[in-house]
Amino acid sequence: MYLCGMKTPLKLCLERTFPFDATGQEKVRMAVADVSALISSESLQTELLATLSPQRQEKALACSHPRSRALSIGVALLLDELLSPLGLREADMSYAEGEHGKPCFATGTSVDGLLFNLSHSGHLVAAALYAPTPQDAAATSLAIGIDIQHITRYRPELVRRVFSAADRQRLAEASDETARQRIFAQLWCRAESYAKATGQGLQWPFPTPPAEARFHEFCIDEAYCSMCVMTIEEKSPSPQEGSQDWQRTATKEFPFSEGVALKSENNTDS
Repeated sequence: MYLCGMKTPLKLCLERTFPFDATGQEKVRMAVADVSALISSESLQTELLATLSPQRQEKALACSHPRSRALSIGVALLLDELLSPLGLREADMSYAEGEHGKPCFATGTSVDGLLFNLSHSGHLVAAALYAPTPQDAAATSLAIGIDIQHITRYRPELVRRVFSAADRQRLAEASDETARQRIFAQLWCRAESYAKATGQGLQWPFPTPPAEARFHEFCIDEAYCSMCVMTIEEKSPSPQEGSQDWQRTATKEFPFSEGVALKSENNTDS
């Protein structure tokens, strides 16, 4: 990847474009990249930090640990990669907070209707971007959220506190501990992506999303990624028991045996 003519250390692991509606006109793009090279080089972090927006620079410099700083820089570089085909650069963007404090682009003629969401875990960063056509920008009311999680241990104490009865039963009936870990990761990552789409954060117990919410899921390099796309009017159901809709609305692009579990650190960079 290149930024301002400079080759970046991001290794693109996955890039996909999805139509949001049946016409295929509205597009949502997402990507996942490996930033291991950036994590291992503080000098490279310093060099690339200068190519990013002032707000991102401030956010990255606020990270006390070099690894966290590298992830903050890396996820911004990946966002730049998604913006580039639109003739936009991350360095030129201004950020604001929308409803419930969800980060968004500041209003402007070049970014009206443009939505983004970011996440990172371990050595991976993930970004999602929705760019409506000019004629659709005023009428579009979408929300997107993306989450990526690296392998970690199964967390039964969280299952008891936040999962629905149906999901707890599903976990209890898993064939072995490995299968239970996979199911746990799948349910948690989806809940995170849905919470980030709504902008309201995780609700406990996890609410069942509306049937119209679309989930695109992937397994990349020992990590699990989920992206949620939905209309704003459908984004805030009340918490309820059962989560059959998780299964019906998901589009998976990985063998289920490759699912991974929740990591312990906070990975949100949205």
